[in-house]
Amino acid sequence: MKKRNVKWTLIIAMLTLLAGCLFTDTLHREVRADDEISVEDIKPYKTPTGDVKKFLGIWMTSGYSLQPQANNYTVVDSPVTLRTDQARSFVTALLTFSSWAHYQWYETTDGKKWTKVKNGGDKKNLTVTPSEIGTKYYQQMTSWYMVVSAFSPTVYSKVAAVHALDKHVAATDIKVTTDDNYLYNYDSEITTTTTYAHATVTPKNFTGDIKWSIDNTDLATIDEDSGLITANGRNKSGVVTVTGTAINNDGSSVKDQTEVTIGGGLEDQTVDAGDKATFKLMGNIGEFDSDEDINYTIRWFKEDPITHEQSEIELGNNSTSHTTPATTLDDDGTLIFANIKVKANGKTYEYETNEATLHVRPIGGPEISLEDTLTNKTYDSGSDNSNNLYDVNEGDNVIYNTKITNNSTGGKLKNGTYVLPLRAGTTINGITLDGNEVSDSDYEVNQDSKNGEITLTIKNLNLGINQSTDLAVDTNVGSVSKRETYKSIGYLQGNDDSGSSIQRIGTARTMNLTTNKLEYNIKDIDYGTIKPIGNDELIYRKTDGSNIMDVDDMRRDKTPVVLTVSQDSDFVNTEDKQSVLSGHLKYFDDDYEQDLLLGSAVVAQTNSGQELGSVKWRSDRGVLLEMNNSKVNAGGKYETKLNWQFTDSV
Repeated sequence: MKKRNVKWTLIIAMLTLLAGCLFTDTLHREVRADDEISVEDIKPYKTPTGDVKKFLGIWMTSGYSLQPQANNYTVVDSPVTLRTDQARSFVTALLTFSSWAHYQWYETTDGKKWTKVKNGGDKKNLTVTPSEIGTKYYQQMTSWYMVVSAFSPTVYSKVAAVHALDKHVAATDIKVTTDDNYLYNYDSEITTTTTYAHATVTPKNFTGDIKWSIDNTDLATIDEDSGLITANGRNKSGVVTVTGTAINNDGSSVKDQTEVTIGGGLEDQTVDAGDKATFKLMGNIGEFDSDEDINYTIRWFKEDPITHEQSEIELGNNSTSHTTPATTLDDDGTLIFANIKVKANGKTYEYETNEATLHVRPIGGPEISLEDTLTNKTYDSGSDNSNNLYDVNEGDNVIYNTKITNNSTGGKLKNGTYVLPLRAGTTINGITLDGNEVSDSDYEVNQDSKNGEITLTIKNLNLGINQSTDLAVDTNVGSVSKRETYKSIGYLQGNDDSGSSIQRIGTARTMNLTTNKLEYNIKDIDYGTIKPIGNDELIYRKTDGSNIMDVDDMRRDKTPVVLTVSQDSDFVNTEDKQSVLSGHLKYFDDDYEQDLLLGSAVVAQTNSGQELGSVKWRSDRGVLLEMNNSKVNAGGKYETKLNWQFTDSV
């Protein structure tokens, strides 16, 4: 019996010890989690530069437009990516245009000892795969240089934490926001054409993935991983819906959406006669920091919708908005636009907003409304709306519809005429009122002898109280030789019962015309002056940072295309026609290198429906000159030819 008692005592002791170990381990893990330093309190490797400051689309300071997410959660052996985006200030970029960005990530567990990240630490985005439970902290340094220097522009990100958990945590809710809710549809150095979408997920320690999508890729595109939204550069306007999806480990998901407006900078305004109207530059304007190397002007203009005469308003104020005087009916249809000009480092950059329309509602008398629409019966671009057509080609069948309504209860429209400007070369197929052909005596067609623009005038329009009529003008588009935009603004004139004049301006209807071709312009490449012998192995291009090839892809059917380049022959001295340069062109990309004398390099390729963009390389990428320094080169100018080829891809 004593032995049995001892045995049970030992078993109880062992169980007690085991329970104690488990309890101690639980306490250890809980204490370790509670003792972790918050990312806000961690001492950084270097003081973060901070977010960029912008005025319009101009970077006033160097910094980050996308900071790495402060807290990132994953599980052991599951990767998570820290994403960043950064740039130099506008002036700094002009002064160091030939430099490119170099990245270095640093890591720490306590903020006391920072070390370089070895695996992928020199990449813009860092992918981390934790091997054990716990937290590490990361910070990125970005420098722009061709040759490293103490004077190279350098910025530092905020600190980001990667928390490795022991099991997945599912998202139950998500909230989507964007840095900007308005983007410009014209790509220039001084407009905001991109922004980032962000997701706030509940709970905060969600360990799944965030994916991004957008409903109309003709207006804007979005990177599914980073959330970078890029507006179209073809003056297409509208509203896009951005969707963020939090995907859990079990395949379930939660979604949220927000909207971003794409436009040309101004919106139409409608007021009652006697009221003032305010037009303001849209988007995130920011603040201008005084700098002796950069200055700007904002000038406001108005245009008569009938005569197209322009005059400057808001003189000398550099205001980001314009408020009209008290309006009259004569102001109805007035077009307002702003011209923005920036001078920096001896160069001038300019942007002109879209023309916004001032609509003035009458008070008393006949209230005439014009409901204007425009339809392309031949082709629908997917971005067309009631007043804007895109990718309009020669020969397209375009219909102008106008519903004229007398909304008043006490006045008639008498002896009205409706005037519709039409693009030069337009063929008028037919004109109907309420479905009936208009007789020859009730309309006339005139053509401007200078620009060929056609003016169609429909006469003898009479409307009683609460009456309306539907006008339709059937046309075919004339020849199109280049990308262009044509705007037509119809207007109604007539009299009321007392003989007083009535005028009503319609809504602008715009055709964006294209050739249905892929147009391009290739620029010469200059490698400057080199020595007879002893040159660097690689010679960089002498460039101002502009495109190597300007591409305007106006194809309606955007089938996949591949752009390649090769060197036709050796560099030959242009003076003696015999001496051959001891060097050849080589193509460098992030993924591969190609000797252009030995074969072609793929410069760009598109998928079905994707537009081919212009070609632009950073200084150490693209076509570079590789020298053989064992041979002496005769003095003189050397030239060769590059063969660029566009090939349809299956």
